[in-house]
Amino acid sequence: MEEKQELAHLYQLYLNNRCTTEELNRFFILINKGKEEENLVQLLSATWDQTPMSPETGLLPYFLPQVQQQQTAAHANSHTAVPNIELLEVPLQKSYPMFRYISAIAAMLLIFCGIYFYRTELWSAIETRPNLEIASVSNSRRQFQLSDGTKIWLSPHSKLTYPATFKGNQRLVNLDGEAFFEVAHDASHPFIIKTGKVSTRVLGTSFSLSAYPSEEDVNVTLLSGKVAVSFDAAGKTTEAMITANQRVSVNKNKQTISTINFPDAKDFLDRRLGLFDYKGTPLSEVIEDLEMQYQVKIKLSPELQKHRFYGHLNMNSPLAQNLQKLCTVMETNWKEDGGQYVITK
Repeated sequence: MEEKQELAHLYQLYLNNRCTTEELNRFFILINKGKEEENLVQLLSATWDQTPMSPETGLLPYFLPQVQQQQTAAHANSHTAVPNIELLEVPLQKSYPMFRYISAIAAMLLIFCGIYFYRTELWSAIETRPNLEIASVSNSRRQFQLSDGTKIWLSPHSKLTYPATFKGNQRLVNLDGEAFFEVAHDASHPFIIKTGKVSTRVLGTSFSLSAYPSEEDVNVTLLSGKVAVSFDAAGKTTEAMITANQRVSVNKNKQTISTINFPDAKDFLDRRLGLFDYKGTPLSEVIEDLEMQYQVKIKLSPELQKHRFYGHLNMNSPLAQNLQKLCTVMETNWKEDGGQYVITK
């Protein structure tokens, strides 16, 4: 959706008091950019044009009875009347055109001033409040965009902490779990993702980052561009640089960092949507994926550890459906036992 259309959509939600917190933040981000100022003025003008105007009443003091008001008005006119010219009686409840125009202009100024000061105050509040947080629970996935244009696909059981707007000379976010990033290019403001003692620094690229707190390894798989992954351990920082179709792995327990070629990096374009494609992957690795996606424990019989799986699994489907498909292809059986799942020959 273009920003002009998005602004109009959010403006209507705002008028009807139907904005979510994220939509309200996005609305004022668009306003703060300044690019859509003319469109905002047009929206405000259209809203004003559709607002019916009522005639002005009660211009004379309320404590004068209606009859006295008419007499007072007539008396005031008699002192300024021109001889031999008949005065016409004008009903007081009619509004004078000049009053209508003055009222309209004053109201329009109030609207613009109100919007300006309210926007300034609200934007100040947004900028000074703590970082925002978005989480994906269950096996759901969330896709959203940051203020700099960076797009993120958040995997299940993951959490991202980020500012409403980026300030300073870098763009810093924190990730627990797994996400796919399409980082908006900005050479003067590097995009940095913190995951514990591991930092991933990029300028503009697309990659997958898996950093579940319960997992031993942090994996960064790069589809395009270049990233630098650094690991702080034992009082020193180790860094590895990777390019497209490579992966860097950090072992948190062994405190090691390694790089390998990963020709199937493009598969993460589907994985970000929950579509996993296996091409002879060891069954033990498939089980690890299922455990991470559904946050369950699956026990695999020892004789099946080295068996390889060819096929597709949709991680948006219920776990039982994927287990059944996996076991049908591998000619195995599965069952739930004491809060965990067991796969046997």
